[in-house]
Amino acid sequence: MSDKVALWEELKSLKSSYQDKVWCLCVDFNVVRRETERKGVSGNGSQKSEINNFNGFIESNFLLDMPIVGKKYTWYKANG
Repeated sequence: MSDKVALWEELKSLKSSYQDKVWCLCVDFNVVRRETERKGVSGNGSQKSEINNFNGFIESNFLLDMPIVGKKYTWYKANG
């Protein structure tokens, strides 16, 4: 299990322990929701799996992904 998935599982567990509380996560998870959000990196199977797992984490925990205002990308690989 990757460190990212382990973090998502830990957050899911914490959230289920405090179901009567409202949650607000302000975090850069260092993963994208769609391949089009990434520039300078060619996609591969593991990235698609990570995207699917991250979207599943967001949906299963009823989280909202707030839209980015301004620039399209938050990260750019210059040598890509």
